[in-house]
Amino acid sequence: MQKPALNKSSLSHLERQRSMYQRYLPALEMKQRLLLTQRKQTGQRLATLRQRINEQQATIGRDLPMMADEDIALTGLVEVEDVEIVQENLVGVSLPALGNVRISRHSCPLLVQPHWVDQAQDQLAAAMQLEVERRVLERRLTLLDDAVRLITQRINLFSRVMIPELERHMKRIDLHLSDQERAAVVRAKLAKQKLARTEARP
Repeated sequence: MQKPALNKSSLSHLERQRSMYQRYLPALEMKQRLLLTQRKQTGQRLATLRQRINEQQATIGRDLPMMADEDIALTGLVEVEDVEIVQENLVGVSLPALGNVRISRHSCPLLVQPHWVDQAQDQLAAAMQLEVERRVLERRLTLLDDAVRLITQRINLFSRVMIPELERHMKRIDLHLSDQERAAVVRAKLAKQKLARTEARP
């Protein structure tokens, strides 16, 4: 910031600037609190979802161990056809939210289809749904992390840099103006004394 002139006009300008920053700061802090709350909730949802994915994988391993047989072709049994991503606006930050997920199941000939394929399709479809949800939540969390970091930088800029710097300049101007006032009073007294001495001479 350029050093301001040491006068009342400059002091008044700095006071208006500080007042504007101090009014803006609570709005930033409120936005930060909302983003932090949303980030915490998203992190909890993601942790819960990852736990569900782990449990679901354990269920597949327990109930359908035959899926590990590489001689049985399971590719193409289920496929994600469409994923709807809805954009939510949270205090100016655009966040993705999962809408509808369309997963299609492809049948294979009954004569070559093992009896457990229907169950495998159910489990694979559920796993795909969870995987799509995980990716969307991870993207959402990344965007929230970025938004929180940016808003925190702005708050720090105002509260730790700009406002204190304005106050330092204001203090310097106040001190300069006070010194000028005192000097003017002293000069006025000296001038009055000199005038009194001049008038007292015959």
